[in-house]
Amino acid sequence: MVEIRDPVMSTADPSIPRPPAVASSLQALLATVIATVVSVFRGVAFWATIPLPLVIAGTLATDVVATDPLLVGALVALNVICVALGHNYSPNT
Repeated sequence: MVEIRDPVMSTADPSIPRPPAVASSLQALLATVIATVVSVFRGVAFWATIPLPLVIAGTLATDVVATDPLLVGALVALNVICVALGHNYSPNT
């Protein structure tokens, strides 16, 4: 007489730790680090927009624009970039 057995569907041992849990925690850590770095850059950009117009006004008042116009243009461009990067900054997040 021939005995027929059902094939075993899974051989996974539940006592073995699953690698996706480790990968998931690494992804969560990486996401936290990226969020922190982005928040720091936004904060720096936000706070840099406050003194930059004063520096630009100082360069215009002291006639630096006549001697080094690229510096003034770079300061204006930096201010525009800081405004764009820092406009979503919130110190509570």
